[in-house]
Amino acid sequence: MNCKKVSIIGLGLIGGSLGMSLCRSGAMEEVSGYDLSPETGREALARRAIHKQAPDPETAVSGADLVILAVPVERIPEIAARIGPALKEGAIVTDVASTKARLAVTLPPLLPPGVYYVGGHPMAGMEASGIAAADPFLFENAVYLLTPAEGTPAGVRECLVRLVRLVGGIPYFLRPEEHDLMVAAVSHLPHLAAAALVNTACRLEQDQPGTLSLAAGGFRDSTRIALGSPALWREIFRSNREPLLQVLTVFLDELRAFREEIAGDQQERLENRLAAAARTREKLPVKHKGFLTLLHELVVVVEDRPGTIAGVVNLLAAAELNIKDIEIMRIREGEGGTLRLAFENAPALAEAVRILRAKGYQVQERGGGRKP
Repeated sequence: MNCKKVSIIGLGLIGGSLGMSLCRSGAMEEVSGYDLSPETGREALARRAIHKQAPDPETAVSGADLVILAVPVERIPEIAARIGPALKEGAIVTDVASTKARLAVTLPPLLPPGVYYVGGHPMAGMEASGIAAADPFLFENAVYLLTPAEGTPAGVRECLVRLVRLVGGIPYFLRPEEHDLMVAAVSHLPHLAAAALVNTACRLEQDQPGTLSLAAGGFRDSTRIALGSPALWREIFRSNREPLLQVLTVFLDELRAFREEIAGDQQERLENRLAAAARTREKLPVKHKGFLTLLHELVVVVEDRPGTIAGVVNLLAAAELNIKDIEIMRIREGEGGTLRLAFENAPALAEAVRILRAKGYQVQERGGGRKP
């Protein structure tokens, strides 16, 4: 299936970053774009996020093989209905919204026969917004979730997988309902918790002035995401209400357990709960974006001598194995240390283990998730 002509509706952080990455790849014949703000469209053109600025959504999608709706989630049905008559037969429509179940139901009836909708959600972003913050490398090694309906043609799925890989992402398929619950836990709840932490400290500041002035690295790191757009997050919470409430119930149970253990001076139970959290957190790779268990990993012991790390990397590169992430975990002078290497799939991991062990390296496999 041909996917050489792409149209992006909405040229903010995500839409602009996708456009910049696609234009930079050189793999697209044309990337056209439209934004409600003509000034944003002109800036996107100047920043090479699009090849052509369209005056309206209908013109933007005319002749497009793939249409990316990068507008707020509440506007997606309206835009889909508007562009429907202008879409060519066989076109694919996707989006970048962080909730999927509702769109999976509401969007397909708004599109003409022969046009396919596949939900999308790149697990990448930042607190800054707008085309000025767009970054062509935003999606590098980020999980990019796709939620095709049952019966979606293989060619449509393949087109979207190619798109994701072109921008440096890792494609991963989920059912819409599965997506919403998982994202509620690892994306939506953290934002809500960060906002609650800030509001808690703010309330204490009123009775004990100076509380906020003591906020150091730990507080700042754990509340950084509270800087996100309030209007955007209000709508995300609204569109994913039921899964978020389900996750909130679990979170409140956990908070109540902490409260009871602290109030009852249950030191052993409290320490066990903290230790369980620490063990789980320790398993998360530091540098990878998105759902961390998707990458298949190994840990290799290396000696403390010049060129050791390059030797490991060059061995795998000679076998044309793509290392998706690399991290120096522990190095002690004179004793060597360990490297963590991550690969996109199980066959690549198995081949890397075979090659390194054949060369005498001590290797241990770690993690590994469902194949994308």
